[in-house]
Amino acid sequence: MIVSFSKLHGIGNDFIAVNELQRELIEEKDKSFFATKNCKRRVAVGSDGVLFLCKPKGREADFRMRMFNPDGSEAETCVNGLRCAALEKFLADGKEKKAYKIETGQGIVNARLSNAKKDRAVIELQLLGKTEFRGKFQLIVNGKGFEYSSVDVGNPHAVVFLKDSVQQFPVEEIGHAFEWHRAFQPDRTNTEFVNVLSPRSIKIRVHERGACETAACGSGAIASVVAGIDAGVVDENKWVSVEMPGGTLEIKAGKKLSLRGPAQRVFIGSMEW
Repeated sequence: MIVSFSKLHGIGNDFIAVNELQRELIEEKDKSFFATKNCKRRVAVGSDGVLFLCKPKGREADFRMRMFNPDGSEAETCVNGLRCAALEKFLADGKEKKAYKIETGQGIVNARLSNAKKDRAVIELQLLGKTEFRGKFQLIVNGKGFEYSSVDVGNPHAVVFLKDSVQQFPVEEIGHAFEWHRAFQPDRTNTEFVNVLSPRSIKIRVHERGACETAACGSGAIASVVAGIDAGVVDENKWVSVEMPGGTLEIKAGKKLSLRGPAQRVFIGSMEW
């Protein structure tokens, strides 16, 4: 069977998108394997995850997004993936509709597109699901002590504020140790390493569970801002720039939670399955 797909990215966090709105193309039992096979770089399409655009379970949403990591696990949510999914639906609809309600495992997300040019757009998300600051904790990792903030934004995050430059920090080594530490089992954790540049600007690198370090992570950016507000180093209810290796997102956290940033379709293709 030939399966059509799109390759998209949100500031370097890249995804394979499969449109199953008309019919299921990849059987449920095969979705995890489909992700592990096709996310491999150099020997397959390569990506940080696979997005499936599906029919919603309820009537309120326009469509449902599911995201599978390169290790085959399914994520509760993925903010960069949501922006890419919104863009894919926008392009599939012929660029007629610019606002969508997207169903996820954590609830409905509102997405609005602006500045659409060819295969790219800026997407603002209003996140209606869980945002919970769970407190500060101490952890010994690879013989070193770390203080981290535990934040749940629909998926789990451990946010570590650094005094030294995040650019030189061993994210892959320490992030992997965080992910598999017994304190975070069985679900594991995403980990953010953060430099605060000002109350309106932070710089982060992210180690994502199931995917290692990625160029960008929307939920990680949100978790870092939420943790920064609690620590008193980031402004509440103001747009905060979050710089990542792949680019910059803007987060506004307070009574409401919003995120905005670009997404782009890189190419469309087909594969034998």
